[in-house]
Amino acid sequence: MYNKDNPIKLGIRLPPPFIYRVVTVNGAEHVDLDFRKPETEAEADIVRTNALGVPMRMPLEVKADGGDWWLLPIEPIISVVGKNIIVKRNVAKGRTRGSIKEKWSQDDYQITIEGILINYDKDAYPEEDVKRLRSLCEGARLKVRCKLFELFSIDYIVVENFEFPMTSGIQNQGYRISAVSDDVYKLLLKRSDLT
Repeated sequence: MYNKDNPIKLGIRLPPPFIYRVVTVNGAEHVDLDFRKPETEAEADIVRTNALGVPMRMPLEVKADGGDWWLLPIEPIISVVGKNIIVKRNVAKGRTRGSIKEKWSQDDYQITIEGILINYDKDAYPEEDVKRLRSLCEGARLKVRCKLFELFSIDYIVVENFEFPMTSGIQNQGYRISAVSDDVYKLLLKRSDLT
């Protein structure tokens, strides 16, 4: 058994010991979730919790222009795919095989957001959350805040398509959003912008 006052040093990293702590109550198994609390005020600002109070690693907040920030209640799974635009040129009657590759530019990031909306208050469909997410997706352009997006300098996304597939359980509704990154462009330039 794990003793926090005298831990055993094995030289390898192991999962935290609370994962293995199982308590039996009236014949049913219950796992004690004993999550680590933030140690500093700065860390407390970073740590966000979901609707159940469980800490989220990569919480996602979205908002439409002129709207309020909405923290998605359950942490979604986010995928970011990058792509370079490569122009290939073939040399006529060349003695070498293949083509000459030229990096033309970088394409938009392809973003997939998959998650679930759950109504914890009652055994009913999460109608309000579904309506809110639908209206955000139909607005197309969203401002986003997420640690992963910060690493890629993504502040805005444009929703290309979204779906709410059949999900088991009346209080559950899954969703999947396909989007691309967007930037703020300056279309009208002043002479000072060119120097």
